[in-house]
Amino acid sequence: MKKNYSLRIFNLLAKRVYKLSKKRKLGWKWNDAQKWTSANLFKLYKGKPISKIKVTEVDSVIVSILDGTQTPTGTTTPKPTICFDPFNIPTKDLKDINWWMLADQINFFDGNLNIRVAIGSIIDTGVVKKNELINLNETVEDMRKSGFSSDENIIFKILVAPNKTDDGKPCSYYVLATLMGSPLDTETSMDEVLKVVTESDLPEDVRKEREIKVKKRQDIIDLRIAKKKSAERVRPTKIEGQDEAEKLQIQETLTNLQNLYAKKLISKELFQANVKELKAKLKFGGKI
Repeated sequence: MKKNYSLRIFNLLAKRVYKLSKKRKLGWKWNDAQKWTSANLFKLYKGKPISKIKVTEVDSVIVSILDGTQTPTGTTTPKPTICFDPFNIPTKDLKDINWWMLADQINFFDGNLNIRVAIGSIIDTGVVKKNELINLNETVEDMRKSGFSSDENIIFKILVAPNKTDDGKPCSYYVLATLMGSPLDTETSMDEVLKVVTESDLPEDVRKEREIKVKKRQDIIDLRIAKKKSAERVRPTKIEGQDEAEKLQIQETLTNLQNLYAKKLISKELFQANVKELKAKLKFGGKI
């Protein structure tokens, strides 16, 4: 009976993906590497004799898929890469930001955007699709632990992708996110592709999608502000009733939570836990 080596092949591929993700500092966990392998790599090698699978070739294919370049001869060619056009990003969305806003800003970009996040020794993803980035909140936390000062900013610039030319095609460019004044910022200062883009320049479908994202982002910001203001209130030592303004504040926060949950921006568990806490404080008083 012919043996089925599919599991063995899958584990071999996943281990290579995981190793390269560590080298590129993508922040992937083993489970993330397995998911990526299943979606992008395993189909190229499924059913192939394991003796004919070379590690060097596998690594080359992984890199080519991550970078959006052509795969080596002898392998099955993946379906054409879809790239979001960086020149469909309004210039104001690429303005400098405070370093602690890194995750929020990049999450705002389209999932098919080619991007490289390079922050000193903390992270360098290489050029990857935005939807391949894993948990940039951890990167922000690492920056916080490293003692980044409040005056350090992240800059964004559009550059020509490796092995590409400035030909106007979406896959020929990527967005670099790095520290202002860093060696990488200096090295690429003459390579930036400059173009002023306004909202009116965007295709209608892109403009509408951006408007939805802007609204969602503002909802999240409003919720954070509401919770922060509520958290600054001092819990009364003796409660004989609850201040009407505080009740209104809690009700507003509850409404924001309901809106975020309805739009599937937060999980059911997080929604229920926050609602339970807020309703308890609405009944007994005190800060949120």
